[in-house]
Amino acid sequence: YGYDACGLDERVVEYAWAFERVARHADARHVLDAGSVLNHRRILACWRQAGLPPVSIVTLAHEGYAEVSDAVRYAFADLRRLPWRDQSFDMVLSLSTLEHVGLDNRGYGGAGGRAPDPGAEAVAAMRELQRVTRAGGTLLLSVPVGARSNRGWFRIFDKEELERLMTVPGWRCNELRIFRAGREGWRETSMDAAAAAGYNEPPGHGSRTAPPWVAAAEAVALVELTRTDGSP
Repeated sequence: YGYDACGLDERVVEYAWAFERVARHADARHVLDAGSVLNHRRILACWRQAGLPPVSIVTLAHEGYAEVSDAVRYAFADLRRLPWRDQSFDMVLSLSTLEHVGLDNRGYGGAGGRAPDPGAEAVAAMRELQRVTRAGGTLLLSVPVGARSNRGWFRIFDKEELERLMTVPGWRCNELRIFRAGREGWRETSMDAAAAAGYNEPPGHGSRTAPPWVAAAEAVALVELTRTDGSP
């Protein structure tokens, strides 16, 4: 994934992984994009071309682009308080989203306050995602990982914080994969090997703690979980 220090951000890994995993779950008929990573014209066109199921997209506020159709529906809500009934979805995607929960979300149309324990807020979101996922359904989750850091509007998860997410009751982790950006591109690695990974915020707009060839997150965790029981 990526090559020649071309500065491709973590989406090049997340999209490839998510499309492949959704295609494998041929029984999925109702899919939720919890965080709106799919809401781009080109990505939605690829989704349709791949024959993937209709998707509901939820984000905090209108993003200036919406492709409403029989195949794409939208809702505006906080991930900790979703507007769907229990077990509404066969599969949920939450890509590069939980690192923002409980933090300053003004850039996404939300509130500017920060919770005293954003980790607890992320766990609350995991429980709500579990509520709307059917028993036996799947959650595809990604977050930036490396050296623990709270940047005010997002966090980098270290090994302990990632484990806290993956062990929320009602979820069973099927697969954890770690990818890290190097000069040669994105390559799969281990959590221990990515323990010091940083993040480069846009120049002039925040901290840059990754090597100069890194476009955003230096490392990302890709997690596939299954809802283990039928209780909300």
